[in-house]
Amino acid sequence: MLVPHNMSGKMVGILGLGLSGMAAARALVAGGATVWLHDDTHRPDALPAGATLCDWRDWPWDELASMVISPGIPHHHPRPHDAAARAASAGVEVISEIEIAMRAAPAARIVAITGTNGKSTTTALIGHCLRDAGIAVAVGGNIGDAACNLDDPGADGVIVLELSSYQLETTPSLRADIAILLNITPDHLVRHGGMEGYVAAKGRILAAAGTSGLVITGSEDTHVRALADAHGKAGGTIVTVSATDAPAGAKAVPALAGAHNAANAAVAAACLRHLGLDDATIEAGMAGFAGLAHRLQPVARSGDITFVNDSKATNGVATAKALAAFDNIYWIAGGEAKEDGLGEAAGATAAVTRAYLIGSAAEDFAATLASNQAGRVPVTLSGDLETATVTAFSDASAAQRKATILLSPAAASFDQFTSFVARGEAFTAIATRLASDGAAGGAMTGPITGGAHA
Repeated sequence: MLVPHNMSGKMVGILGLGLSGMAAARALVAGGATVWLHDDTHRPDALPAGATLCDWRDWPWDELASMVISPGIPHHHPRPHDAAARAASAGVEVISEIEIAMRAAPAARIVAITGTNGKSTTTALIGHCLRDAGIAVAVGGNIGDAACNLDDPGADGVIVLELSSYQLETTPSLRADIAILLNITPDHLVRHGGMEGYVAAKGRILAAAGTSGLVITGSEDTHVRALADAHGKAGGTIVTVSATDAPAGAKAVPALAGAHNAANAAVAAACLRHLGLDDATIEAGMAGFAGLAHRLQPVARSGDITFVNDSKATNGVATAKALAAFDNIYWIAGGEAKEDGLGEAAGATAAVTRAYLIGSAAEDFAATLASNQAGRVPVTLSGDLETATVTAFSDASAAQRKATILLSPAAASFDQFTSFVARGEAFTAIATRLASDGAAGGAMTGPITGGAHA
């Protein structure tokens, strides 16, 4: 556990008692802080000894030093939670669970990673390669475990943190020996008050590296290039890579399929070299990378038909990259649409044989896919995931050729599922059942879960 002993004697409120909120509570109590807890709906089964659960209105606001807010709770746009508004009026700082971990001052080197797309894969890949090389490493943040729950691997070790834009907004003490900014495309604009606010939130990761750390960026993004240029002019060190810089062996790794994953592998390799790994060790580590659940994850196979779960693709940019990674695609898409609808995915359908549309976005997506821009993709309005997957499997089986049934929704899940994870798990269960009923094939597995926020 990363314990902030420098917060001993402080009074801290915690708003939101999910994974990150409870991790912050345990770390603060261990560090000697007095902790007050509130969640609008969730009541944990067990609380840290000495922590007080009560309505946020009953917190001792005149004595609070800080309020830790869970990343899913708005503190500014589109409307702050009432407790966040109260904190602002009372002059109480609003911070993240990541900030609590930073105040614990771990001795390990820190790699901080963000981007609209690819950050979970890149985080997991770097962590896997370090572990494979025998280097002590802890991986968490917006992926896997909360930062405060991690143990400090020490000065010879590395902490690898995936960070969302929400977390970056509320982590003023973030420091990074290596800061990675992969890409910035429109997402969560309502939460950030527009694109300018979203870019500013992502850009905070460069400041974390300061002038002594290293910033690694992708090369194909105007927002990232502008931030990198400004950081370089301020004295920061920048390394920019592209997909062509990926280790040659990465192309043969199924979990790194597609040009976008080549870009992720290139960034990971640059980071690993800076941490002291040689190219042979990096390639060996990448060869054993099994990938992430819900990100281009093969989950079942029946004959020449492969089911791929890309449920985490909740925007058009992510889905466009998935559509470029396969041939003869039977594409399942839809859900709760983002601001730009299908976005870039609408123009990336050359390999799509038919689209099966679900959720509240289905009719709008169908209209887009019937347009000239999208090449008039054949569409089936399936309504729900079960119907879409069964129909796609029937159509692909009848065609008797190699095919991919791809769940890559280009939309959020909340109209029909509690999360992209629940949606991906439902697809995996359906695919496994269909493949098991087929003549050849069966279930496949993926190792770990990825981040929840951009």
